[in-house]
Amino acid sequence: MSPAARRAAAVLVVALPLAGCQAAGGIVGGVSGVTAGIATGNAAVGYAVGVGIRAAVTATLQYVSRRIARGEQDSISATAGAIPLGTVADWKVEHALPFGYGDAQGSVQVVRLINTPLAECREVAIGIGEKVEERITIIATTCLQDGKWKWASAEPAVERWGVLQ
Repeated sequence: MSPAARRAAAVLVVALPLAGCQAAGGIVGGVSGVTAGIATGNAAVGYAVGVGIRAAVTATLQYVSRRIARGEQDSISATAGAIPLGTVADWKVEHALPFGYGDAQGSVQVVRLINTPLAECREVAIGIGEKVEERITIIATTCLQDGKWKWASAEPAVERWGVLQ
């Protein structure tokens, strides 16, 4: 690899943490594609490697994001299922990721019971955030499924939900 290519790769590696998770697949794919193209002397091989690695990195990050969201939803649902109507309780989820990444906490209150012949559900008001004055409130539904309370709300198709769309 030429010194210029090494410098370019080093700049991209340093820029990766600054770009955020959404750009990670493109940056890693670009670096690996350029490296493979230079190593093989074939631009088509570099392009194929870059596209493949970009797809793999992006899919992995989306999987991790969905697991983080599912952990939060399961914690909220379990807390909401254990409290009576009108009661406010705190929920918290800690993931096994380093530096507390993805950990969340807040409060949940059951605001309505929905009992039908098909399902037993609860409408809940969820406060998300560590500081009470900075919490945002979301209304969601959780239902009893196979003995466990599970998230039952469809996610809105807006940008803040990212990979959950």
